[in-house]
Amino acid sequence: MMRSLWSGVSGLKTHQIGMDVEGNNIANVNTYGFKYSRVNYGTMFSQVMGVATSPTGNLGGQNAMQVGLGVGADATTRIHSQGSISKTGWNYDMALSGNGFFMVSGDGGRNKYLTRDGSFTPDAEGNFVNANGMIVQGWNRDSETGQVDTTLPVQNIKWDPKMKLPANPSSQILLSASLNSGARITENTSRRAYGLDSVHGYNVTTTTANDENDTGNTQFYTTSKNALDITEKGVDMASVFKKSGTDGISINLREGQGMWISYADATFTTNKGGTAVFNPNNNANQNNVIFWGDENNAVNLNITLNGISIQNNNIRSLQEAVNFINTYTQPTDTRDGTGVIAVAKSDGSGITFTNTNASGTTDNMKNINLTINTGNSAGETANLTWNANTQTYTATLTPIQGNVTSNWAETNPNINLTNNIQVVTAHKYTYTSSAVDLDPMFNPDGGPAYTGPNAGTTAQNITQRNQWPNTDQGLASYNYYMATVQGSIKNDTSARVFRTTEDLRELIQRDARYGVDYDGSANWNGTNDVNGAVKITMNTNGQYVVSNANEPTALPDPNAANPGTINPGANLSAAKNMNFEATSYVNRVGLVSANDALASFFQGWDGPLNVGTQNKIAAEMLLSSFGTSLEIFDSLGTSHLIKVQWTKQTTTVDGGNEWQMILRVDEPATINSSGVGPSNIVVGTVRFGNDGSLVSYTPRTINFSGNNGSSPNQQITLNLGASGEFSGLVSNDVTSAMDEQKTDGYKPGTLQKGAEAVRIDQYGNIIGTFDNGQTQVLATVAVGSVTNDSGLEEIGGNLLRITGNSGDLTVGLGGTGGRGNIKSASLEMSNADLSTSLTNLIIIQRGYQANSKTITTSDQLLNTLLQLKQ
Repeated sequence: MMRSLWSGVSGLKTHQIGMDVEGNNIANVNTYGFKYSRVNYGTMFSQVMGVATSPTGNLGGQNAMQVGLGVGADATTRIHSQGSISKTGWNYDMALSGNGFFMVSGDGGRNKYLTRDGSFTPDAEGNFVNANGMIVQGWNRDSETGQVDTTLPVQNIKWDPKMKLPANPSSQILLSASLNSGARITENTSRRAYGLDSVHGYNVTTTTANDENDTGNTQFYTTSKNALDITEKGVDMASVFKKSGTDGISINLREGQGMWISYADATFTTNKGGTAVFNPNNNANQNNVIFWGDENNAVNLNITLNGISIQNNNIRSLQEAVNFINTYTQPTDTRDGTGVIAVAKSDGSGITFTNTNASGTTDNMKNINLTINTGNSAGETANLTWNANTQTYTATLTPIQGNVTSNWAETNPNINLTNNIQVVTAHKYTYTSSAVDLDPMFNPDGGPAYTGPNAGTTAQNITQRNQWPNTDQGLASYNYYMATVQGSIKNDTSARVFRTTEDLRELIQRDARYGVDYDGSANWNGTNDVNGAVKITMNTNGQYVVSNANEPTALPDPNAANPGTINPGANLSAAKNMNFEATSYVNRVGLVSANDALASFFQGWDGPLNVGTQNKIAAEMLLSSFGTSLEIFDSLGTSHLIKVQWTKQTTTVDGGNEWQMILRVDEPATINSSGVGPSNIVVGTVRFGNDGSLVSYTPRTINFSGNNGSSPNQQITLNLGASGEFSGLVSNDVTSAMDEQKTDGYKPGTLQKGAEAVRIDQYGNIIGTFDNGQTQVLATVAVGSVTNDSGLEEIGGNLLRITGNSGDLTVGLGGTGGRGNIKSASLEMSNADLSTSLTNLIIIQRGYQANSKTITTSDQLLNTLLQLKQ
């Protein structure tokens, strides 16, 4: 009877323990990082009343007779399941998602306690502590290296709240951008073409020799805003754009494409005087007169005009000849045209041929190339016999034969005996992707002194100078000049070949001065067509400008002791009126397509430009250009703005393209130690492949000196990407734009205060923000783990400590080695489940009540036993 009493008592005691445990679970339902516990119930020792016997013979075995003596609480088990993560907004708070514990210590790390409660904060001295003042364990930043070494033993986390970050001089610049090599550029991704003066190979401003086409030789000038800009720069014409509204449209110039520029109407007049003209009303014999036929006598018109054969043996008047010639002016489906209009002279002696060069794109539609063929009798001299009876004339014609000069040209002794007349006032200019080497040329606007191998006064040398038009034009610049002014390029109808804006400018200028038959004389060796005061330049707006000053040209004297001698007031050539026409060029066999965009640049020139009148200006020429600027820092932390500009210069042979790169800093800082050019500017190049990938670039490093007391010769590496890849600069058909730009330098800074200036990553790195915008890892929180979480001993204050059954402590970074990730500005909530705990209370209450019934029932039985005596 007493056994049941004691069993009841053990039940009450054990369920009281269960009640205590569940009460603790419920009490900590809002405790950060709390892990709920449960009671493990177990039976107590059982009293054996009868032992168990095995079966023997015919008697079966018997089970043991045992009476249990009650229940006991063997242990409590802590359940380390993940609690919910709650955002707090306090950047110092941390929660672990997964296995592991934060570690804190109150004695410098000798004794470490574990916790899942990550509600931490720095104290007044910069210690990182929990709510009880214990210091969080981890690794601190090394003040010398600026790094956190997580291989060292853990220690108290602490940082200086007034920490200062020293200046970091820039050692690298990284730039990643897309540069537009497409067909259209915007106003913000372009620049005007570089200016050019009127002297090739020479800078008029600095009075120094300068190859405008040398990409490695960049000249600078000071703008009105006291800034440096590039001048005297020829760029590949295949890379230029024509301004259209606010955009630029690529002219897309390709090999062999080009244009015509006409400087004056091409005119030629036959028989300019000296020979009598047939008079049909004279009624008398007329000998050696110009005769164009009459109603009784037909003449033979047999000429070739601009490559077109014009033949008619039944011409009976000058007007009939003119009308017939004009039927060939325009092309038809079956033949080419001449582009030339014929007009009868008022005195009836001949024809004035005019080609305005305003139509057509092929050679036969430009200039005048007239040949009077053998057998032509139209407009030639004839003997006319008058018959008074019939009142008619009988003509004895003198058709052109072999070596007889035609009457059409008899007043011009310079026309050769083949009776060929050339009047050239328009020239064609075609593009080549190869470099062009123009012969040196004497220029009255300036330039170096011109001498050559023919200089001297000997009779032999003077004879050679007089023969310059028939000798090698490349002997010297003065030789070439003399050959030029005497007509060597005036009737040269071959294409002028150019590559750069400077090539085209110089070729146009030379033709305007020396390559135009202004008077229509077809004179190959005269100087009456020299118009040396014409200037072609490119202004700062990227526009070709032509001026025609009312100034005569003083020509050198080829017979002087010094070949360059110019006698003022002697040997003058008067200025000439001009009339411009720009049209596209197409070769006659159709192998080169028209490029109307090139000629359209010069439409602003079209029309007359008389001497002394206002200049004519072409359309704006743009270049694909893009730039950026970023800060670099010297050893004192002073920021300097470095500006980078890329400008497309040329198209390479393999179809890629090359860009000029200019880096500049504001003075007194310097980046150019070469001694050539401004010390604060470096000029380099960037080359791209035909797929847009980066091929190469220079420079790779720059030598920077702030010249403000900071350390000089600061080496800065320029990182534009890897060769053959698309990781940095690329050149393609997209609008130019920066993708990334950064430098590793920064100015000094002070650690900002407050939780807002700190963030913690998933590995426990505490990252502080400085007032210079930099961030640095201040410390790293360590995460510890043990083999048996439930073997840890609670000591209060949300802390646990190692026991013999927990296993050894292993320390590492969060998110590694099976340890959980750290969630910043968050805390882990209690994993206690109220519904489970309240349900357990009901169960415990029923067990407790039942055990109490065991005691009261046993008591009643004992009372009954005692009453038997009564």
